[in-house]
Amino acid sequence: MKKWIPSEFDKKQVKELSRRFGLPPFTAMLLVIRGISGQEEIETYFDSGCKLADPFLLKDMDKAVERIRKALNSYEKICIFGDYDCDGVTATSLLYSYLETCNANVTWYIPERSKEGYGMNMKAIDTLKEKGVSLIVTVDNGITAIDEIKYAESLGMDVVVTDHHKPEALLPHAVAVVDPHRLDDDSPYKDYCGAGLALKLAAALEGDEFSIIENYAELAAFGTIADLVPLTGENRSIVKAGLLRMNNTERPGLSRLMESAQIQSVNAGNVAFRLAPRVNAAGRLGTASDALTLFLTEDDEEAGRLAEKLSALNAERQNIETRIYEQICRMLESNPALTYDPIIVVSSEGWHPGVIGIVSSRITDKYGKPSIIISEDDEVCKASGRSIAGFSLVDAVFDCSELLEKCGGHPMAVGLSIRRERIGEFRRRINAYADRQPEMPLPSLKLHCNLNPDTLVLDMAYQLQDFEPFGYGNAKPVFGITKMTLDKIIPLAGGKHIKLAVSRDKARLNIPKFYTTPEEFPYPEGSVLDFAVSLDINCYQQKENLSFSVKDIRPAGFDCEAAMREVQLYENYHRGVFAPALADKLPSRDDFAAVYVFLKRNPRPVYSVDMLASSLKGQSIGAFKLLMILDILKEEGLITYTKECEKLLIGLVPVNGKVNLEQSAIYKKLKEDIDHVRNNAEILPGLP
Repeated sequence: MKKWIPSEFDKKQVKELSRRFGLPPFTAMLLVIRGISGQEEIETYFDSGCKLADPFLLKDMDKAVERIRKALNSYEKICIFGDYDCDGVTATSLLYSYLETCNANVTWYIPERSKEGYGMNMKAIDTLKEKGVSLIVTVDNGITAIDEIKYAESLGMDVVVTDHHKPEALLPHAVAVVDPHRLDDDSPYKDYCGAGLALKLAAALEGDEFSIIENYAELAAFGTIADLVPLTGENRSIVKAGLLRMNNTERPGLSRLMESAQIQSVNAGNVAFRLAPRVNAAGRLGTASDALTLFLTEDDEEAGRLAEKLSALNAERQNIETRIYEQICRMLESNPALTYDPIIVVSSEGWHPGVIGIVSSRITDKYGKPSIIISEDDEVCKASGRSIAGFSLVDAVFDCSELLEKCGGHPMAVGLSIRRERIGEFRRRINAYADRQPEMPLPSLKLHCNLNPDTLVLDMAYQLQDFEPFGYGNAKPVFGITKMTLDKIIPLAGGKHIKLAVSRDKARLNIPKFYTTPEEFPYPEGSVLDFAVSLDINCYQQKENLSFSVKDIRPAGFDCEAAMREVQLYENYHRGVFAPALADKLPSRDDFAAVYVFLKRNPRPVYSVDMLASSLKGQSIGAFKLLMILDILKEEGLITYTKECEKLLIGLVPVNGKVNLEQSAIYKKLKEDIDHVRNNAEILPGLP
C-alpha cells in the first residue's frame, strides 16, 4: 500500500498557458504542475541545446584553473583521484581524457572499495608520492579529507578538490576547494554530480564551453543519470546534450557497452537501469579500473572484452543480490517481529558488502520502511541502509554514533561500520529513535492528476516525450485512472504476467501487470479499482498504441493512508508500544463473523489488507481489527494464515462445533491491554 498524493494545480492557469502559447492542454497542465509558466522558462525547459553558466562563478574555480595550468606549463605529474562508483569513474575519465589532450603528464587513481573504502587515504597518498605526483585533483570526493590533504601537503603535494557532497564546518586546507555546497559559494546552480563538476572544470580550463560539451557531455550525462542528482537546470541540459552524443558516440567502450546491454537507442532510463549497473558492478565485485579503462580505451577489441567482462560482473552481482534478498525475505517471514520495527535491521555472515545497499533498497521498497542490512564479519561489520521519503535515516544513524566505528550518508541512504557485538544494541537504539518521532512517514506515490479514461489518446504519450529526460527531480508523470471495473484477468506468457481488462462507462482499457500471476493478484473480477499508471508507447505489428505501466492499484476510493496507520498501530502493539488509538480497537462478535463469513464465501489463493478491509468496510472493520481477527482465528485453528507484507495467504480449516473466540489468549491479552489504555490514556508513552 502507498499513500497517493495528487498534485495541486490551477486549472485556469492551464487554460491561460495553453491559449497564450498555443500549447496542447495536456502539455500546459504538465508544465503548470512543474511550476513552469513563463515564456523564458518554457523555452529553456524545451531547449535542446546546452547552455552552462560561467564556471568561474563557482568559488575557487579560478584558483583550481591557475594551479592546474601551472602544472601543465611545467609538466608536473598530475593525478586525478576518483571514486569507484559510476559518477566517480565517469568524472575521472572525463578530466583525465581532457588533460591528455592538453599534453599533460597525467595519471589516475581510484581506490579499491573492499580494501581502501571511499575517498582519499594515507597509503594511496604515499603511493602517489612515490610515483612523483606533485598535484592531486580529486573528483567526486575530497571535501571531508581534512587529514589526508594535510598529509599530502606535508609531503610537498598540492591538492585541488572538486566535490559535490556537502562539506562539514571545516573545509580541507587545499589549494582550491570547488564545491557548490560551500556556504560561501554564490554560483547559481548547486546540484551537479562529480562528473558534472568535472565538465565545468574542463570548460573553465579550455575557455570554450562548446568544444567541451561536444567532446565530453556523454560522460557527464552518464554520471549525472547514474548518481541520481536532480535532472533540473544545468543537469537537464547536460543530460540532453549527452544523450544525443551517446547515440552517435565515437567512444569504443561506450558503444560496446551499449551493444553488450542490447541497447539500440539510449535514453535516461536505460542508462540508469542497464548501463550504469554494469559500470558500478566493476567497483562492487571487481576493480573500478576495468570500468575506467573501458571509457578511456580507443581499441575496439579491448572495449569489447571489457564490456563483456562488466556485463558478466553485473550478472554475477544480480545473482548475489537476489540470493541475499531471498535469504532476508525468508528470515523476515520466519521472524515477523523484525518487520514490526519501524526500521528493519538484519544481519548475517556471508553477505557481500558491495551489494547490500541494493538489497536494502529492495527490502525498503517491499516493506515500505527504512532498512539497514549488515554484513557480519569477525570484528568490524559493514552496513548499508536506505530510507523512505520524509525520514532522515542519516539522522537516526548519527543518534547512535557512539555505537559505530564509522557512519555517513544523507537522509535517503547511509553507510556505516559496527562491531559485531553491538548489532543488537544498535537495532534497539535506532528503533527507539524512530519511536520518539511524532509519526513515522508512510510510503507514498505522487500523482500528477487523474485522467478520464474516455480522453486517453496516443498523442499524450508523444507529448510526454518532450519532457524527457526523466529521472530524479524530473520524474516521469504518474496518473490516476479511477473507478475502473475489472472485467477480466487474462494470463500472459504462460501465466507469468497478466493483462487486466477494465472498463468505465464506454471506456475499455487493457492494462498489463508484469511479474504477477493470476493466482497472486488479490482482486477478483468484478472489483472496482483505482490505477496509478505511467503512459507509454507500444509498437505491435508496426502499429503504435498507447500502453500503461502500473505503479500501484487500490480498491476504488480506498483510504490507504488510514489503513497504513492502522497497520503501524498493529505492529507497534506487538512491540509493546501502546497508543491511545487502541482504545476502540477491540473486535466484536459481529466483526469476527463478518470476516469469517467473507472468507468462506470468497475463497482466494491470495488476499490483501486493502482488498479485505475495503470489502468489509460496511462493518467498519479497519486494518488493525482485521489483522488481530486473523491472528485469533489462526490461534483457534479456524484458518491457516501467513502474512507477507500486505499479502495475506488464508485458508479455512473445517471445524466441528462452535469456538468461543473470546477465550483466545490473544483476545484476552488485547482486551486487557485496551482496558489499560482506556484507564491510562493520559500517561501512555508511544505514538499519538
